Amino acid sequence: MMKRFLYTCLLILGTVCTLYAQIDPLFFQQTNNRVLINPASTGKGGDIIASLSARQQWIGFPGPSTQALNVNSFAKQIHLGYGLTWINDKFGPQQTNNIKLNYAYFVSFEDAAFLSFGLGMGVMNNTYNELGFFARPAPGETEIIDPSLTDLSKQTKTIPDFDFGIEFDTRQFEIGASVTHLTYMYADQGLLRPMRNLYAYTRFKVPMNPYWDFIPGVTWHNTRRQNTFEANVSFRYENSIYVNFVYRNPVSCGIAFGVHIYKVFRLSYSYDYGFDNLSSYNNGSHEVTVSYTIPLNTTYVDDKLRFFKWKMF
Repeated sequence: MMKRFLYTCLLILGTVCTLYAQIDPLFFQQTNNRVLINPASTGKGGDIIASLSARQQWIGFPGPSTQALNVNSFAKQIHLGYGLTWINDKFGPQQTNNIKLNYAYFVSFEDAAFLSFGLGMGVMNNTYNELGFFARPAPGETEIIDPSLTDLSKQTKTIPDFDFGIEFDTRQFEIGASVTHLTYMYADQGLLRPMRNLYAYTRFKVPMNPYWDFIPGVTWHNTRRQNTFEANVSFRYENSIYVNFVYRNPVSCGIAFGVHIYKVFRLSYSYDYGFDNLSSYNNGSHEVTVSYTIPLNTTYVDDKLRFFKWKMF
């Protein structure tokens, strides 16, 4: 009975959240995968990079799950980063698929810093299916939650979608800002339409010794009705191993580990736990990211501009 009651509460929570319109999923490891929130980071590594992320929340319940795939590279002749991003997000009765082509133009300041402007262009498909969600049995039970819901219809809509961002990088400093779902005003938001999301972030690298770097940073995320702040502290060993501690309001903490294998594979795992009213009934959230890098010849002098000669964040 308790499991059924809690499951019903989660269904109600899913409905309330989706009524506020589409909000971007928050990845715990976004500091190492900025392209998911800012197209200005596209191609930033100078190589061909393919990355796959999967996040499962509210372990112990059929809660939200999110997957993201991005592939990006850099054309040194025209100083342009380009790539493809796909995000699949499930929250309650709503499922969102968002696919975009991303572009970023880089301006170099004598190999000491880079300024980039990014644009993402694509489509978003939102599906709201109360029949498939509310009319299913609770975990471990065979009786459906509410048989009266069997006449509800399934809604789906596909719409154009655009993102814009800017980022500035030096060897020890990063600052950026972006807006997703750029063309949708707050007055336009609805069940199948996205809400405009705003981001701003910064971090800096402090060398501790020849092997270890200390990298603190902060991120701000706004969705009109809510402001989310994140503080993270990372310790990185020779650009190959890192551990990251994160605090995010309202009252969520976590830890992430990452390792580079043979300099081309990167494997990251994170666990975070929210200290809210449902924390006693779930086991936190897990997130895994796997990426593969194909090195390109982007480190030699070309027209007196050295693109990606030094290791960025």
